Amino acid sequence: MKNILTLILTVIMFTAYGQTAQEHFQNGIAKHEQQDFKGAIKDYDKAIKADGNNKHAYFNRGTSKLALKDFKAALADFNKTIELDPKFEDAYYSRATVYVSQEKYLDALPDLDKAIELDPALPNALTLRGQIRAQSGNKKGACEDFTNAQSRGDKQAAKYLSQFCGNEQLAGESLMLDWPENENWKIGSSQENADMAVIELIHTDETLENWTEFGYMSSIKGVTNVPVDKAMNLMYEQAKKNSPNAKLTFIEKEESVEHPWILFTIEAPSFKNDKRPESQLWYVVQGKTSLYTNFRAVKQPTVPSDLREKWIRFFKTGKIVYK
Repeated sequence: MKNILTLILTVIMFTAYGQTAQEHFQNGIAKHEQQDFKGAIKDYDKAIKADGNNKHAYFNRGTSKLALKDFKAALADFNKTIELDPKFEDAYYSRATVYVSQEKYLDALPDLDKAIELDPALPNALTLRGQIRAQSGNKKGACEDFTNAQSRGDKQAAKYLSQFCGNEQLAGESLMLDWPENENWKIGSSQENADMAVIELIHTDETLENWTEFGYMSSIKGVTNVPVDKAMNLMYEQAKKNSPNAKLTFIEKEESVEHPWILFTIEAPSFKNDKRPESQLWYVVQGKTSLYTNFRAVKQPTVPSDLREKWIRFFKTGKIVYK
């Protein structure tokens, strides 16, 4: 009889114990969803105290700590989650996110590799790995990741494809410009409609309102057979509407190739709505399905000679590709 009573008592205690842990966990989720991360952490603490093997409580607590930028504590929770379940793909991705938040990009790669191995469709994992690969010089791997991510419906992947691998355009045509990784470019703005796609690039530590160097890529869809001289003059006429004293300087062109191109500068001492100068070096290419217009700019009355030569070399690496 004593053994039976002990067994019954053990079952009752275990049932109550499990319910209590689950209740704390659900309370934590409710606060987590309301972005009350500190309150959620307290409930996850209670759930873990009641059940030290609750991998989901550790994971959610780590996510809450990551939201509060407590990277060390978040890392410990994701480590524990993986210890409890080595196949917990979200924990690998979240641990990679901790490393990225601390700018430890190469440390994040093994976790992203593992997360993608466990779940190739894990949202954002391919795109994040692609960004790290691109910044570390593995452009081929980066473009593969962005392409796979885009095919799985990740909208952010299209932006990075444009930045690192060329603008995806009509009939598989794209202009590829290899923006140097060591210059730390990021996309400041990306817009697209039925007629045109535009991407604006700035350095990672700058904003669209306050930049030192600016990159611009656009494709005008369906515009073909435009003489490059005419395209140059159209850009200049547009610039003069806002800067009447802007100066146009032709640099070089090639019209006898499959995709004609032209290089020129537009240097403006000031604008109607802005007294600061801005000088641009343009690269315009005529594709088979689109007209591609691109420039790099600085806030100076003229393009310095060293930048001029550097930018010319950069744009001459551009090429139209088809997929």
